[in-house]
Amino acid sequence: MSAAPTPHATASAQASQPPTGAATPALPLTAPPPAPSIPPPSAFDILPDLHKVLKRLLDASAQPPAATPTPSQLSTDGPLDIQHVATAANHVRLKIQKARRAVLALPDVDRTCQDQEEEIEDLEDRIASLKAALRELGRPPAAHEEEDGDQSFVSGDCMDALDLALAQGAE
Repeated sequence: MSAAPTPHATASAQASQPPTGAATPALPLTAPPPAPSIPPPSAFDILPDLHKVLKRLLDASAQPPAATPTPSQLSTDGPLDIQHVATAANHVRLKIQKARRAVLALPDVDRTCQDQEEEIEDLEDRIASLKAALRELGRPPAAHEEEDGDQSFVSGDCMDALDLALAQGAE
């Protein structure tokens, strides 16, 4: 349809707007906002480390007292005396602090439950209005519209399938 319409061309064959060519300015490309970096699950996995410290402490209480090792002689797998618990637990404490900082750095972590519930209600209302608009589009045309020759019809089954797909997408 790049050629000019002839006088005998139908109305649908004529261009509704002239071609724009290179004169149309390009739309500026906007980069999507960067996704917040979510900390890895291992940042919150403190139970194995805590288990090791507690197991070493329990193993030390089950064994008879021996010569007290110096801090440089402490092993990471052997029994742990009560005097050295703070040193051994330091790794766990640092890991907990790092996990706490990672959680506080997440977006919207300061929002209250009430704020989130209000947003959920707003989104549910929006979904309901969009579903109603889609149902309206799926209704058969009225009797006066059929006289205009519009024979389009969307079956109710199609709208049911669309509602089901939207409901599954919301979950």
